[in-house]
Amino acid sequence: MGRVGSAALSLLALAVVSPWQAVAAAAGNGTAVGGGSPRVPALLVFGDSFVDTGNNNAVLTLARSDFRPYGKDLNGGVPTGRFSNGRIPTDLLASRLGLKDLVPAYLGADLTDDDLLTGVSFASAGTGYDPLTSTLVAVLPMQEELNMFAEYKEKLAGIVGEEAAAGIVSKSLFLVCAGTDDIANNYYLAPVRPLQYDISAYVNFLVQQACDFMKVSFRLLKQTTKGTVSDHDWRRLLLLQQLYQQGARRIAILGLPPIGCVPSQRTLAGGLARDCDPARNRAARLFNSRLQAAVARLQGELRCQRIGYVDIYDVLRDMIADPCKYGFDVSTRGCCGTGDLEVSLLCNQLTAATCPDDRKYVFWDSFHPTERAYEIIVDYLFPRYVEKLL
Repeated sequence: MGRVGSAALSLLALAVVSPWQAVAAAAGNGTAVGGGSPRVPALLVFGDSFVDTGNNNAVLTLARSDFRPYGKDLNGGVPTGRFSNGRIPTDLLASRLGLKDLVPAYLGADLTDDDLLTGVSFASAGTGYDPLTSTLVAVLPMQEELNMFAEYKEKLAGIVGEEAAAGIVSKSLFLVCAGTDDIANNYYLAPVRPLQYDISAYVNFLVQQACDFMKVSFRLLKQTTKGTVSDHDWRRLLLLQQLYQQGARRIAILGLPPIGCVPSQRTLAGGLARDCDPARNRAARLFNSRLQAAVARLQGELRCQRIGYVDIYDVLRDMIADPCKYGFDVSTRGCCGTGDLEVSLLCNQLTAATCPDDRKYVFWDSFHPTERAYEIIVDYLFPRYVEKLL
């Protein structure tokens, strides 16, 4: 948008109703879910199964959840492709922002104008910052999610015009959640990356990819961080660069959870006692510390923009270590089947019965939390991290 357009938007922002609120009102979405005005015009989501609301339904992959018992507590028990018993962080955050209760997947759905105006998820379960991660399970790579976002912007411009669409994008909240599959299902399961990288170098590679989502110019990014970010970190930086180039100005990028304490990882690497795996947890903490440092550098460079790191490690680790504190009974197994390994196709109504009360479980399957656990996590993160980006 040119200077004249930016100045016009700035002046209009002084009015009672901002341009994007006027557009949303005209489309029938001018009122927030809980009353009042929405905090942002839209929520736009990128990443993996923790935020995929059903894109993999349209992808030829085994990494899917469009069958029962997934979604048993949502919309009458009709599975939507969400990897949980109900709503996931994408939906819960949109609700907290006053946008809507459910965020649709960009693929495989008949999207309305209102859906596009208020946000969609581009996430694909099983993907990661490492392109190999998506290849291993035949899902959409992060680059393809960015390609879908570019297509989305064209559709948005077709609804409200290019200037209004640019205003919506620049004021929307972008959520990026990936990296868990890179560590759990690529580095520690596939034989390729460990031959090329030790875990420290691989973490650097991931952080490098993530930060490409945010930066304006790869050359500028490389000049400003050369020598302080390793080759692994660079790949993560690259994705953030591209997201920034496409208009994003409010970006929340999530760190990794305590991967070694996820039920499936306990089963695979925790021994007979199924303890938390310290190696996987160290990798997650290392990733988080380096990502946080990289985001802080970008915050300094992009002074007028709101880009924030969101720490999910501590709150989930505490829920797992002390479930009773949060009203849970079980935190080492999922609700589906034995809870030790069942996820995706292994969590099905033919071979895997579900627990009597999923509200007593931190995890729904062996990899993903329950809706109630997600509610607690989002309630914890929203005032501490998200509010600062609004």
